[in-house]
Amino acid sequence: MKKLMSALVAAACVLGSASAASATDVKVKGTFDFGFGLYDGTNFTRHDNDENFDALQRFRTQIDFIASESLKGVAYFEIGDTHWGHGGGATWGFGGSGAGRGAGGAMGADGVSVEVKNLYLDWMVPATDLQVRMGIQPFALPHAVTRADGGSGDYILDDDLAGILLSYNFNENVGMNAGWFRPWNPYLNGEAADPRSPWQGLERDDEIDLAVLSIPIQVQESFSLTPYAVYGSIGRVDGTAEYSFDLDPRVSSIGAWLSGNGQLGDSGEAWWFGAAFELTHFDPFVFALDFTYGRYDSDDVYGRNSTYYGQDGAAYSRPLDARTKRDGWAIIAKMGYKLDYFTPIVFGWYGSGTDNLFEDGMDGVMPYLSPDWGMTSFGWSNAHFGGREYLVGATPAGTWAVGVGLEDIRFLERLTSQLRVMYFEGTNDINDVPTAWFDAGVRRGDSFRYLGLLDKDDWGIEVNLDNVINIYENLDMFVELGYIRLDLDQAPYNFDKNAYKGYVGFTYSF
Repeated sequence: MKKLMSALVAAACVLGSASAASATDVKVKGTFDFGFGLYDGTNFTRHDNDENFDALQRFRTQIDFIASESLKGVAYFEIGDTHWGHGGGATWGFGGSGAGRGAGGAMGADGVSVEVKNLYLDWMVPATDLQVRMGIQPFALPHAVTRADGGSGDYILDDDLAGILLSYNFNENVGMNAGWFRPWNPYLNGEAADPRSPWQGLERDDEIDLAVLSIPIQVQESFSLTPYAVYGSIGRVDGTAEYSFDLDPRVSSIGAWLSGNGQLGDSGEAWWFGAAFELTHFDPFVFALDFTYGRYDSDDVYGRNSTYYGQDGAAYSRPLDARTKRDGWAIIAKMGYKLDYFTPIVFGWYGSGTDNLFEDGMDGVMPYLSPDWGMTSFGWSNAHFGGREYLVGATPAGTWAVGVGLEDIRFLERLTSQLRVMYFEGTNDINDVPTAWFDAGVRRGDSFRYLGLLDKDDWGIEVNLDNVINIYENLDMFVELGYIRLDLDQAPYNFDKNAYKGYVGFTYSF
């Protein structure tokens, strides 16, 4: 009996040690976000038909499965954005189904809307300092000019996408990031995501693949410099004479960002070269600068006619320029001086524009992939969850601007504020009715950010006051006030419009 008990104890010790060796530490973090906003004039049309009030919420949670310092998996999920009263419910099912993104806001709730935001694995190559991240992950190109809230935001690519990223530090001053990403492959094995699609069964090279390389350089506390390059192999996702991209709205935005006219031809290629620079040697003086040049080109593009709608509501038709060639550049700078209670700043940018929309095929405007950038929280991208933004742009492409402000205003212990005042204009010379490439008439709608098509005679002013109030250690309240005056000079869209924003949001972080 004693021998049996000894054997059982020994076996338990062995199993216990093996279990301990393979134990995984699970850590959970996330946010509950709520947003409430009052707005006026936010769609920049002669007749404002947007709803003036928003109430919505979102839940995000990240689960880290940590085996060791060299291995972990990350699962990041989201529920929302759920607009109150919308998206179907168990009691009132109309106004949207009960399943899908943002479902369950109507009476009865019971929405089925869990989304995969990130799902990736981090691991170190054994006996090396090479880190590998593979899976659906957040990725942004290097940038030094951060948003007013200090957060991320790049004007070429800043999104969640699938791929592999390798990171390595040669020494304490120089590192390397290299990766391959596949942001687009809609017709897997010739099958469209929607079986009713007219492309169903077509075999076509529709993939978009990206190769990225950046070299971060940090010279003690003097400055940092990160040059980078991106190469994109762009598959054909345009329409032919038989299959027009108008039938698939997923295609048009990609074509707009890359080629300008909504079409991507065979053998497409894209390049971006740039650098992010930050000077810290003369602290409390700070200076940051970003520069990027980009180009997209392709062959064998199918031209066609495009129908668009004028301000009078009548339909017009114009032949498309079949060339899908686009190149341009942008430079952004910000400098400030840190004081005890605030940091006064001066900032500005210039994004190259087109000389003639139809003759040059949109050459001159910098192409981009999926931007999320802005120096302000209303006209560009810098708002808290649910606060309307992007009214004018998500990149500096096709515009220039200059502004002043105060950052990190801290006169009260639990209150931090940002104030920015900016003047902007377009850098494009549009001598004809614009946006024949887009059926809805972009310049009269809410999609300026897709094209950067402000004319040289178009101008605007923006004022933002953004506040963060720390209620508890893990609960923040956001109060954002914004104003934009936009004056469009190009007929037939020549009108001026004022837009206003008042927003209150809450974030509980755990």
